[in-house]
Amino acid sequence: MQRALPRLLLGLILVAGLALRLWNNDYGLPYVWSIDEGSHFANKAVEMFWQDLDPGYYENPAAYTYLLYGLLRVMYGPLGWLFDLPYGNVTAQFAKDPTQIWEVARTLAAFLCMLGVAVTYWAARRLWGVREGLVAAAVLAFAFLPVAYSRVAVTDVGALMGVGLALYGAVRSYEDGRLGHYALAGAGAGLAGAFKYTAGLALLPLAVAALARVRGDRLRAVGGVALGTGVAALVFLVLNPFVLGSFDAWWDDLRDQAEVASDQPKPGQEDGGIAYYLDSLTWGLGWALAVAALAGAVLELRRDLVRGLILIAIPIALFAYLSFQARYFGRWLLPAYPALAMLAAVALVRAVQAVPARRRGLALAGLTALALAQPVAADVRSALVLGREDTRIQARDWLEENYPPELRVAIEPAVPGRYYRSNPSGRLPAWMGRCPERDGWTEPGFTYTAEDGRRVCVRFKPGQFARPDGGVRASAYHLVLRPGVIDDLRRYGYCLVMTLDVVRQRALETGDPDVRAYYDRLDRDARVVREFSPYDPGAGPVPFSFDLSYNYYPTAYRRPGPTVRLYRLRDCRQRYGAPLIRIPKVRELPPFAPREQGVEGEET
Repeated sequence: MQRALPRLLLGLILVAGLALRLWNNDYGLPYVWSIDEGSHFANKAVEMFWQDLDPGYYENPAAYTYLLYGLLRVMYGPLGWLFDLPYGNVTAQFAKDPTQIWEVARTLAAFLCMLGVAVTYWAARRLWGVREGLVAAAVLAFAFLPVAYSRVAVTDVGALMGVGLALYGAVRSYEDGRLGHYALAGAGAGLAGAFKYTAGLALLPLAVAALARVRGDRLRAVGGVALGTGVAALVFLVLNPFVLGSFDAWWDDLRDQAEVASDQPKPGQEDGGIAYYLDSLTWGLGWALAVAALAGAVLELRRDLVRGLILIAIPIALFAYLSFQARYFGRWLLPAYPALAMLAAVALVRAVQAVPARRRGLALAGLTALALAQPVAADVRSALVLGREDTRIQARDWLEENYPPELRVAIEPAVPGRYYRSNPSGRLPAWMGRCPERDGWTEPGFTYTAEDGRRVCVRFKPGQFARPDGGVRASAYHLVLRPGVIDDLRRYGYCLVMTLDVVRQRALETGDPDVRAYYDRLDRDARVVREFSPYDPGAGPVPFSFDLSYNYYPTAYRRPGPTVRLYRLRDCRQRYGAPLIRIPKVRELPPFAPREQGVEGEET
């Protein structure tokens, strides 16, 4: 029974942690998902179904992309009798009805995180004991930041299992000097780096261990760290096999990504990385657990200086590196969380040592539950928020119900391209039909009722909305805003303007006077016809944050999404259909590029 109980408790932790991550993980679909989800991983995995397995993209490692590709291949291949593909193949399905693929990608992230939890338990149990292992697993399973980014189809949480292996291998290398432990530490670091480049810092504990042993072991320690580094490189290359064949492209992408993070702050980014990441620990890990992790670090350093340095190496190095970048995101600190979870577990277990032995288990359970109260409350609260309709979906539904198709509406860049399409499934909606092929056409056209009641036959499939933004990203949107844009919107019949506070606040925080003048004129020249708020009545608004505005940690949130306002320009004739040009027109430039270089000019 004593052996079965830890397994039962671990099973409960893993099941509960997974359930939290899968709860409402279909949020926003099929119209809304995050920009990082849409830009980096799932779309690359889908592209592998019609091209070779070279992702052609190296800004992030490819391990998560390959795992997603393999999972989709199995689902729609051997398991095709369970998972239907209404449109015949994965690429067509993703283009027409991507909901299930997005759910699969998010679910994969959740499972990868729980593997990290299991590895953290294993490592902590072998380094300290069963109780430390269970507490460390509970901390990593329920801390808010790992939960939040297990609900998003991104790669970060995939690095956690590699970090756990690297920490265990490094501590054991220091303690016994066995080459197998050097190799294990290297394999863990390579696995972590295969998901997240900065997680390659997991090699640092191995270097600390080897340095501590070099005086006694001499060449054996040097050989051990060389072995570990070689194994790390091998594991990384196995999971990113096209790096060698595309080394120049990989190096260019890696260097460019590093330069962007270090030199180019995003509009709306807070100043001061040290304060930012310290604050992120108070909600990403929780106040009590952050204090416990600090106490655990002190305890381990006092117990054995080298062992303590091995355990704190990743959090300290990653914190120092990230704090001096120009861009800050809480999730970039995630590779430090297995070490923080272990250290917090050490402190919590030590805290109950004064309790009589027969009551320590119960005392530890109570103390752990108390420390986890803050993150668990946030986990549940954010899951409930995600289960309600996104404000962007509310706004879209209102426009669809009140206006004919092909409506010209200016929507700020906080939605993916699918938002503008006619329906989620790709099937013809009720308002659209087919019409006979005409001269010069290669297939029948599409027919729908225009705003004047006429039935129109067009060559290309119409969308629900026609957008004027020219593809400008939120990070460059401030470059194209000036008061004259209001005149352009009137000229081309974009009488409805949708603002989203996550874009508006970022643009205003640049301090650009033209941006301020644009929004001031919009407020003067238009009236708000509808507003959709994500906040509880009487709560909010939440100041813009690249973390808290998207992970819905603040208690003010009732539903996901930004505050959405729909303006109707006065003295404006509403038009329909795609215009000959898109406005405003801008080249893709880094944030804070000079305005005169960013704008090519609006055509008239």
